[in-house]
Amino acid sequence: MNKKISFTGVAVVLITALYFFRPRKAVEQPIAGAQPRTATISKGNLTAMVSATGKVEPIQKVEVKSKGSGQIMEMPVEEGDRVEKGSLIARVDETDPRNEYEQAAADLELAKASLAQATSNLNRQEELFKRGLISQAELDQVKLEEVRAKAQLIKSETQKATTEIRLKDSIVRSPIAGIILQKNVQAGQIISSGVNSVSGGTLIATVADMDSVYVYADVDEVDIGQVKLGQTARVVPDAYPEDVFEGAVRRIAPLAKVEQNVTTFNVTIVVANTNGKLKAGMNTSVELTVTDRHDVLLVPKEALKDMREIRAQMMAMAGPDTAAVRERFKAMDSLRAERRARFADGAAPQSDGMTGRQFQPRGMNGQGQANRRFVLVKNEDGYKPQPVEIGVSNYDYAEIVNGLQEGETVLVFSSSRAGAERQRFMERMRNVSGFSGFGGTQSGGQRTGGGR
Repeated sequence: MNKKISFTGVAVVLITALYFFRPRKAVEQPIAGAQPRTATISKGNLTAMVSATGKVEPIQKVEVKSKGSGQIMEMPVEEGDRVEKGSLIARVDETDPRNEYEQAAADLELAKASLAQATSNLNRQEELFKRGLISQAELDQVKLEEVRAKAQLIKSETQKATTEIRLKDSIVRSPIAGIILQKNVQAGQIISSGVNSVSGGTLIATVADMDSVYVYADVDEVDIGQVKLGQTARVVPDAYPEDVFEGAVRRIAPLAKVEQNVTTFNVTIVVANTNGKLKAGMNTSVELTVTDRHDVLLVPKEALKDMREIRAQMMAMAGPDTAAVRERFKAMDSLRAERRARFADGAAPQSDGMTGRQFQPRGMNGQGQANRRFVLVKNEDGYKPQPVEIGVSNYDYAEIVNGLQEGETVLVFSSSRAGAERQRFMERMRNVSGFSGFGGTQSGGQRTGGGR
């Protein structure tokens, strides 16, 4: 009896295992949570963007130092002050430079007087030489004295010019028009010369021209291939989320940087800062316009599916009567295989077998393959699958290159509740007067989300 029970238990275990681990035939299922609706194919504008984060930096920034050393006697500027080129930044104690200058000026006057005397003496000695009253040696000595007086004059003039420069160096002026970004010293502090000091001198202040600024954005490596020089960019500072600043791509770094296993490329964007809101060091959100198409046929992205999803949706819509649908798909598969063979032999395109249309791919994506998808087009008998070729796209819409016409109706089904909620939100926002999205297009100018 125990042996019979044991054999029976083993048999039950084996049968259960075979049931759970047996090979299963794939069953076409409708898309989970699909919420179908319809959309009419129409023309509009399509904008696709690459998102990144960036930081504001001045285009022209100058660190101001003094050529002279000494105590700061006056410093009338503060951080944030706007200064013009030549405005006073600081005044260094000029007692020693002024004394040297006055001494040099006095030496110059003495040199001028000495030269005048030497010249007059030479004139007299030449007259005496003509009369034979002095020798040639005596005349040569007088000429030498005049040459020495001229040399002393030149030396005195040079010394005066040098001390005058040192006196002027005690007054520090702004080399450019801009804003005082940073003030590093205060009045009364002793500073060292930026010319004569081995350490490079004391930094007094930093001035930057902020009329136009750079925004350095870190773009993910998967998106950098879409970024080109001259592309337009929209910059939104974290401090002013309601303000949008327009810019353009100026430089793309040739070398990537890797931080925490994330590879990015630095993209430099020039942004006009006419209202002065952008400040150095601000964090920003950057959207680079990689695609901006106007008056093109648009289809909702959620209407584009592969053939497996199309079949599952049609099976779900057919309900219990799925045999006819399966037969039609078998016929379409046969015709598609035959058409591919004809294309390989260079023959003309054939009908797609379901809608009676002729379809021939024209566009290629970056990998050299046609961007072909399928949609369910509404007709008098319901919905029929139709192959389409798409061009550029963003999160919401895709450009129709081939396969659909304006005015046709397609089936749109959100693959999740979140997708449906997003669609309803976008519809509500488009109904608001004057709203056209961040990119100002029918597509809402959606970002590519880092290309992922």
